Amino acid sequence: MSSGKLTNKTKESGKNSKVFGGRASLMSRFLPVTFKNDEATYGHSSHHHQHFYELRRHCLAQKILFEDPDFPATDSSLSMPNVTNVRWRRPHDITPNAQFFVDGASRFDICQGSLNDCWLLTAAANLTAHPWLFKRVIPEDNGFADDQHAGICHFRFWEFGQWVEVVIDDRLPTDAEGQLLYGRSANRNEFWSALLEKAYAKFYGSYGALDGGTAREAMQDLTGGLTEFYQPKKMVGREDQLWEILRSGFELGSLFACNLKSDPTGENVATREGLLRGHSYSISKVHTVDGLLSEGTSSIRLLRVRNPWGAGIEWNGRWSDKSREWKAIDGRERKRIGLTIESDGEFWIDLDDFMKHFDRLEVCHLSPDLHRVEEGEHEEPFQGAHRWQVSSLDGQWIRDTTAGGNVSFLETFSLNPQYTIHVQEDCASSSSVVIALSQKFRRADALPSLTIGFIVYRVTSEDLRLKPVPTKFFKSSDHAIVGGSIYINAREVSCRLILEPGLYLVIPSTFEPQEEGEFLLRIFTTQGNTLRENDAILCFGTIDDRVTEQSELFDSPRWALIADAFFNMADSQQRINPAGLQEILLNQFFKRNSSSSSSILNAQRFKRPASSPWRKMFSCLLQLCSCFCIHFIHRRRKDETQAKMRPDDPLTQADRSYGLELEQINKLLMSRAGDKQALGYEQFRTIVRDVYQWETVFSLYDTDRSGALDRKELRKALRSSGLNINNRILCKVLRQVEKLDRSQIELLDFVLCAAECQHAIDILHQD
Repeated sequence: MSSGKLTNKTKESGKNSKVFGGRASLMSRFLPVTFKNDEATYGHSSHHHQHFYELRRHCLAQKILFEDPDFPATDSSLSMPNVTNVRWRRPHDITPNAQFFVDGASRFDICQGSLNDCWLLTAAANLTAHPWLFKRVIPEDNGFADDQHAGICHFRFWEFGQWVEVVIDDRLPTDAEGQLLYGRSANRNEFWSALLEKAYAKFYGSYGALDGGTAREAMQDLTGGLTEFYQPKKMVGREDQLWEILRSGFELGSLFACNLKSDPTGENVATREGLLRGHSYSISKVHTVDGLLSEGTSSIRLLRVRNPWGAGIEWNGRWSDKSREWKAIDGRERKRIGLTIESDGEFWIDLDDFMKHFDRLEVCHLSPDLHRVEEGEHEEPFQGAHRWQVSSLDGQWIRDTTAGGNVSFLETFSLNPQYTIHVQEDCASSSSVVIALSQKFRRADALPSLTIGFIVYRVTSEDLRLKPVPTKFFKSSDHAIVGGSIYINAREVSCRLILEPGLYLVIPSTFEPQEEGEFLLRIFTTQGNTLRENDAILCFGTIDDRVTEQSELFDSPRWALIADAFFNMADSQQRINPAGLQEILLNQFFKRNSSSSSSILNAQRFKRPASSPWRKMFSCLLQLCSCFCIHFIHRRRKDETQAKMRPDDPLTQADRSYGLELEQINKLLMSRAGDKQALGYEQFRTIVRDVYQWETVFSLYDTDRSGALDRKELRKALRSSGLNINNRILCKVLRQVEKLDRSQIELLDFVLCAAECQHAIDILHQD
């Protein structure tokens, strides 16, 4: 991988930029799974998670076959407009002798259908060489045995830092003749590979979402490993280095795939040598044949490569199935190597020809859970000189907030999330570190990959005194760059570095500013180094001097109205319930117009407690006439509006979001008061004071009096409110505003952001 200052971007070819109907991705949409000694333990299950064992138990008790409501047997699960007349059939409807496995699992069980997902099938073929990992992805209790057959299966995939379980029914898409449309086994009676493909389609939303991708993306989903890629054609003269990558990788259990550049037509055009362009191949073995003389060498370095089509076009050059080179090898050696002369899509190729014809070598390292296969079938964890340790943190790029673009955009580069690595002092003089940056959920959300990368700086404690590190540092610190990745529109980019003991700053970014996305940053180290966010400290700060003093509110006619509303709603103990607080806040701070206000109030159907005798006394003392007039006008408008509406009139979407937002504010403020059910007068005063101060800050930053703030003003406005926040909290509150589909921040949005930040600081202090 390259290092140094990054000035150019690279874009991968392929079809992974296609967009198929959107589906919002959620980290919790599948049930989390953890592993200890390869035994699965399920995480917290909510009502929207599908639990395989519970569902199977229910189906067996009811004597029914499972039908998955989350991935139905309909065109929506295909998302392939050109595919018609599809019949969904269960394995026993396709063939009476259907089995999940036939004589175990092997790479020959995977054959590509009419879907362009060779990248997935390549990864699945590699997975069969790792029995321990294969069982993790495809649990052994899947099957079609009569006593446990309920038409349900489960599979597990790695999703950006955690394993999750995907449950499916066993209905598969077929044509009118009952032939599987997509992935299948070479044995007509075997169905594990077709069902794995279906589970992966559900994982990403549809079969159509699998139309084009990279093998290392799928290899990572099946292992949780670290991905890299190399360009063999650019490594001419470094053949020994490439061979060492392959040889040592296989020893450590790494998975390998390779491909040729796509043809301009987009089709899998075959070369004269029998290789398909734009097509993914798996590499299942490397082997050195000694004692031969060929072009001045005494040994031949061979790779075993497989086309996931399973048959048809194969490599026809040197060391192909029927080439003359094999005649120099005796029968016992050919058997030991594993040579088969069949039309099975598998062939051997020597390293020189591989480097001449293949454009990309993709690798997935299984660190830190390194395994290797010993002679025979025994398998045990790899006990090398070092075991990698991993640290990971996730983050977001959000426009006008944390999406600063690459270092060429110096004025905004410091806005990007920042992370520190502390390489600790020990007996070694340096530490091997691998940094990997993954962008999350792009395929699941049917979005094209962003062009991403990162830069690593050597820093001192003084450089980190201000958090985050300001723009000034980056304008004068080119000399401090010690490495980084290339910028590329891949799901993951990575870089290997040898770092001296000390502090390092990692800045992950998109290539262009204002591009939004989520990411996972991981570091793999050979010793105990730390990865931390370099962000502002989350705490309460000093309120801006320009904010109106508290006494100005409490001595004003406005407070008389607010207090009157409190006593008007208070019960005999001078307390109001959450509904009462919500109505007061709406009327006194957030009333947009009479229609919206009355709609929300009608929807909430507040119940007023009996009036308090204190109300008349308080009203007389505090401008009774003014209160009465304004209150009367409001009530008359409200009654007129409600008279025009039927009780069952649906609210507009804007009213619904406005009401839900107000309800969330109410919950946050009530929880801070200590009692979520009732609010006393002093607690009420404190809440109103806070909301009033936030309203005042909002007015300070709403300089054009538009009634809205620009997103980039939010951090400054919150700081003026006495809330020192970090990027994580800022991104969280901005995501909440984004869900409301508003381009700018209204007063209600700002108060929600402030209440969320206040709540987050309270929680931090409690911890």
